[in-house]
Amino acid sequence: MSCPFCGIAAVVPGARYCHNCGGPLSPVASLPVTERRVVTVLFCDLSDFTAWSEGQDPERVGAVTDRVLAECAQAVTEYGGHVDKLTGDGLMAVFGAPVAHDDDAERAVRAAQRMRRAVRKLLKTESGGGVPMGLRVGLRTGLVVAGVQASVEYTVVGDTVNTAARLADVAEVGTVYASVETVRATKHVAAWRHLNPVRLKGKRDPVEVYELLGLHDEPGIRAGLGDRAPFVGRAPEMGRVAGRLDAAINRGEPISLVMTGEPGIGKTRMALESARLATSRGARVLSVRAAAYGQGYRLGPLADLIRKAIGLSIGDDRATAERQLRKIVERHNASDHHDSCVLNVDLLLAVLGYGPAPRTQGRPGAEETAPGSDAISAAAADLFNLLARETPLVLILDDLHAATVQALDFLGATVAALSGPILVIMFGRPSLVRTAGVLTRVSEAEAYTLTPLRGSDAARLLSAFCDNGKVDPEDESRLLATAQGNPYYLSELVTLLTEHGMLTEHNGVWELAPGSLTGRLLSADLAKVLTARIDALPPESRQLLREASVIGDVIPAAALEVLDSETTGDLDKALEALLSRRMLRRRTHGGYRFVTPLMREAAYAGLGKADLAGRHARLARWASETTALDGGQADQFAITHARRSVALSQAMTLSASPDVVDIGVAACGRAAGRAMDAAEPENALSLLEQSADLKPLSPADQLVRARALLRLGRTDDTLDALTDVATQVGLAVPLDAIPCDDPVAALTGPLADVGAATADTTAAERSLAAAEAQAVGQPSAEAADRPLAEAARSGSLGTERSLADAVGQPSAEARAAAQLSVAEGGDPTGQSDTAVKFPVEAARTLLVAGRAYRAEGEPDKAARVWSRAFTVARSAGLSTEQCDALCRLGMFDYLGGRMRRAEERFTTALRVATEGGDRRAQAWALQHLAWVLTSVGDFTAADDALGRALRLFALQKDRLGRAWVRSSAAFTRLLAGRLREAQRLAEAFRPFGEKVGDAWAVGLLRGISAYAAADLGELAEADTLARKAFREFDRIADDWGRGFTLVVRGAIARDLGELEHAMELVDEAELYATKAAHPLLTGMARVLRGYCLLGLGDFAAAEACARESLSLARPHDVLEPVKVGPLALLAESRAAQGDTDGALRWLAEIAAHADDPALLYSRRRAVARYAQLLWRAGRAEEARHWALRAQDAPGEDANSERLVRQVIDETGASQGSSETTLAVST
Repeated sequence: MSCPFCGIAAVVPGARYCHNCGGPLSPVASLPVTERRVVTVLFCDLSDFTAWSEGQDPERVGAVTDRVLAECAQAVTEYGGHVDKLTGDGLMAVFGAPVAHDDDAERAVRAAQRMRRAVRKLLKTESGGGVPMGLRVGLRTGLVVAGVQASVEYTVVGDTVNTAARLADVAEVGTVYASVETVRATKHVAAWRHLNPVRLKGKRDPVEVYELLGLHDEPGIRAGLGDRAPFVGRAPEMGRVAGRLDAAINRGEPISLVMTGEPGIGKTRMALESARLATSRGARVLSVRAAAYGQGYRLGPLADLIRKAIGLSIGDDRATAERQLRKIVERHNASDHHDSCVLNVDLLLAVLGYGPAPRTQGRPGAEETAPGSDAISAAAADLFNLLARETPLVLILDDLHAATVQALDFLGATVAALSGPILVIMFGRPSLVRTAGVLTRVSEAEAYTLTPLRGSDAARLLSAFCDNGKVDPEDESRLLATAQGNPYYLSELVTLLTEHGMLTEHNGVWELAPGSLTGRLLSADLAKVLTARIDALPPESRQLLREASVIGDVIPAAALEVLDSETTGDLDKALEALLSRRMLRRRTHGGYRFVTPLMREAAYAGLGKADLAGRHARLARWASETTALDGGQADQFAITHARRSVALSQAMTLSASPDVVDIGVAACGRAAGRAMDAAEPENALSLLEQSADLKPLSPADQLVRARALLRLGRTDDTLDALTDVATQVGLAVPLDAIPCDDPVAALTGPLADVGAATADTTAAERSLAAAEAQAVGQPSAEAADRPLAEAARSGSLGTERSLADAVGQPSAEARAAAQLSVAEGGDPTGQSDTAVKFPVEAARTLLVAGRAYRAEGEPDKAARVWSRAFTVARSAGLSTEQCDALCRLGMFDYLGGRMRRAEERFTTALRVATEGGDRRAQAWALQHLAWVLTSVGDFTAADDALGRALRLFALQKDRLGRAWVRSSAAFTRLLAGRLREAQRLAEAFRPFGEKVGDAWAVGLLRGISAYAAADLGELAEADTLARKAFREFDRIADDWGRGFTLVVRGAIARDLGELEHAMELVDEAELYATKAAHPLLTGMARVLRGYCLLGLGDFAAAEACARESLSLARPHDVLEPVKVGPLALLAESRAAQGDTDGALRWLAEIAAHADDPALLYSRRRAVARYAQLLWRAGRAEEARHWALRAQDAPGEDANSERLVRQVIDETGASQGSSETTLAVST
């Protein structure tokens, strides 16, 4: 932190006033904050001091000690360090705390060299008694914890401190020893000698040690960062420099440019390239860097420019400097210039540090005074003007933000006094233009900002850092987003990732390892740069940045209330400071985010672990209580901070707060549930793994995990997980161990028992429908129920299946079976679950287990387990779980051909859900009921059931349920002959089934697409889809699905004219249909066989197939649409045998319902065939009538379209009727 008055960067926490100027400090500046910092620690002491002081007068010992310590302390202060404590005959200093600089290690080395020389000179005469005495220095760079210790004084602690002290102990007299970390950070400015490893006190292993030989860099020069990389993205800036240089030369006038930019943006590289450009055009370049420390700091850059201008080396003395200055004057006077040159040589020598400045006397008798800034600046300007007469001159000053205000004043006055062809280019950080120095004194200076590199330029630079190779596009985007167009950030990021093997080349492409950008991204050098930027902030802004870093890369708008409560001072003012310095930026949709994750990591790294654990815990508690975030955001926020708090507590061997653990576990559970609802099982598993890191999973969370595993197809893992849950909730294992020879018969009991107690729920249903209608803006309950009511009044639901049955009561047959089952068998499952401790978890465990068994191709096991789940749920009065079990058992019955029982289970499930007020369960029951209603030909009632299910799911915002309703709608549309709609729905929702890992659903949807494509004439695509669908069903050993897809393939083969192959496929389909005992599937196969036999000329056998299919449907109370396919086959077989009248009788029965859809057979085709046979029988008028009716009859298949055209042509029926128009498929 810096003093707001004098700018000195050595304000120590705890101080109320600046030690430099005495100005009052902000309260925030004095807060005793514990921080983690990377610093360089310096220890120094006098060797043999005890032996030397023996026998010496105490006053002399004290005087020598004071002088030595004063020299050492002055060196520390001069280079921006902090004297931590005195150690008798030595001291401990810290560079990097409480204020960091991007070159703290370099400063420490320079301070060590400075104090070593000063103390050696001081002690030349202080070796009394013949005992040699000298300074020993130890340096170590590393991590420390900094803060006010024991509420007494600011200090740093850690292994870094101990190692530096031990290095000073073992150093030879007059030497500087350093650790490898310090050497690595300063090898560009200092020469080191590697010594043999040294065993230090308290260290288990020998330590690598280096001895300082000296400094080898020229004052004002530093090693360029990324100088070997291509210079990209600065064409406009270089064009501007070139243009201003030409203008200065052509006009013979000085021009000044000021270029500012954030650290790492490329200012030093820009200075280097500008110097190269000027040199190539014949100009002389003087380039220096302003240093924020060292002797001459007050005049720094101006003195360095003078030194460069006259060609002085580091070790040159005053005589050499004076000689060089006089040579310039002589050279000028000997030239063709007509004016004589006068330089204030003595003043320039004083600026260079060679003696005091000459004093001047004003009026007679007045005291002599030191020269002012104007005189010094004028003397320097005269020198540069003189050189510009010989050749155009370019003055480049880098890092001017590090110069003092006084230095900028001197420099500004010098620039203002320049004349001739001189271009001055000044580089610095944005603070440079906020400082009243250069721009105030040089009002005509042009100021420009070096902006971050654009995407394409940054990508070129990234490729160069990767050996000019290609970088994976996604990884390239992530790297560039992290670096935010800053070349230095990008360079350090790539270096760090490649050194750690996280960015590697594979087959000519550079790729990031998974998770490589989620860990530590800061290199040591980059951390120093960013920490220095943070420490230069005003106190309130610095504190706010630290607080924001705990929240994360993104700070939601709602979290500002947390920042406001934790930040001292004006929050808005502190935020504006961070925004103006490009540390934070506003988000489009509210809140803030760090400009780069690197800045956030640097701010976060400065806080102590124990402190961070507490801060994260507070944020987790806030997220669990706030209403400012929506549920998903709040849970993710709580998870992140609870887990971080626990991890930090564990790292410090502290106990995590129990309430924070519970907050994290609860949030993980809720988020995992949402992930499952969104069909994201991988995300759910990840969240539950995070929860398990905090606390062992509860049975409820273990169940969610089992469901996620099942969605991913990991059935073995699912059953293992469920077995563990079962033992915890009191279920007997194995889960399927229910002794029963006939699982289907055993399932009658529990269903019928529920049905026997059922009540009339018509009123409840109507009340629910009315509520739904009001909620979603749908028609009234009466209107919503009208299709079902009309079907009931017309008797189309059968004698026993009235409307009340459809929504509540099972048939009399089921009730009788229930009474018989209960009387004979007692508990129909054969297994007691009286020990169940947690009925909800127990029932759900059994439900998921049944799904796992079904996925493994063991439907009988699945049914037994679902039956057991129903018993547990019924005993505990759990409506949702009862409905789930009944729906799954109903589908088991449906696929097994037990249509009536399936319908009874679904309607009972609907009643239970209605009584329990469970809308989601009602929706699932309605969706399942639609399958049976469709299969018996009641398409209107099925559509109504699906529509109501969809509205209920919408009210619950249940994406999963809505998706399954639409998937079920695809099947009902297919059975109703609405091929294109079925195909569209199946294709739209198949990816969803794949996402949730439901092989049965994926197989069904592919089969639907295949069937529709085949009927629409797209045979090649249909065959591909059917084969894929068969593989899905075969994988889970589902006989119904295998039979269904084989029927589709058989139909395709028949349409291709491959009748023998079609018969083989039908044979195989019938085998699976028989195993599944499903009448609809068996009927489909028999009808297809009949048409194949017709093609093969076996008309009698074809007729037999038709009659068998009709007999299969009879016991199930099917409606007329189900009979259309078999009746059409019967008619065709009679016609083929010459019985046209018999064929017309059967077709007339179909034509009587010409406007109604038919099940899996085109009504349009049957009506058109009826018209054709009438025509051929000589009944022309009737034929024309039915030909026109055929145009509007339901049916979309390609064969129907062709037949309708043919019949229209044969009969000559009018196509101009306003009532009908022929729709010809193209």
